[in-house]
Amino acid sequence: MITNVTERRLLVTSDPHVGNLFVNARAQLVRLLDRGASEGYALCINGDGIDVLHTSLARITTEGAALLRELRRISEKTTIYYTVGNHDLILEHYLGDWGGIRLVPFLNVHSGTQRIRIEHGHLYDHFMMNHPDLQPALTRFIGWCCRFYPPWYTLEEKIKTWRYRRLPRLFGRQNGPAPPRDDESPSFIEAAEEIAQRGFDSVIFGHTHHVDDLPLNRNRSRYYNTGCWARNPHYLTIDDGVIALKPWLAT
Repeated sequence: MITNVTERRLLVTSDPHVGNLFVNARAQLVRLLDRGASEGYALCINGDGIDVLHTSLARITTEGAALLRELRRISEKTTIYYTVGNHDLILEHYLGDWGGIRLVPFLNVHSGTQRIRIEHGHLYDHFMMNHPDLQPALTRFIGWCCRFYPPWYTLEEKIKTWRYRRLPRLFGRQNGPAPPRDDESPSFIEAAEEIAQRGFDSVIFGHTHHVDDLPLNRNRSRYYNTGCWARNPHYLTIDDGVIALKPWLAT
């Protein structure tokens, strides 16, 4: 399994949650990946590409299989990297190279003169790490509620904002300066700062579902997040080390 790679051009997105009962992102995700491949980009799905939590057996079987067929087709034109997230954690059992699809826990990318770290970011979610039993229960509860009223799925976004940002403030657990945005968690910024100190010029996460392009305080590095396909999907292009964060407009 190779996690250190050199790519002149790389397209990155995260959290399409294919198979999710309340998100229908597969067709648009495939269109983005197809376009990226046609423009000469290698591709990276930065975690939660599929969703084995908010799903059903029938849904994940049909949607997951359809996505895999598309990825295999696209991988004939370019390399596809897939970093494992928390909603697709089962894929850790299959880490390795699958032809043109490379399943990895994280990715260290050299592009131009830049060194870039890409990982899903769930390991820096303090709530998830400190409450490993409560997190799955909360996820199942939200999924159960959304089966009755799918628009309630957006409630999870509000809960994430509350537990990432406001809960640490309430209990006095926020260290260091507040992030520039009220919906960004200090734990992810702190993690990005620490990773950047290892010699990375940019750090790219997913997981939080918040789109971000922020400077890191302790050095000249930057933090990026491509958000989630449940709302306002974004992607990054890397061209000889130059990173651009862009919205994906459905076509």
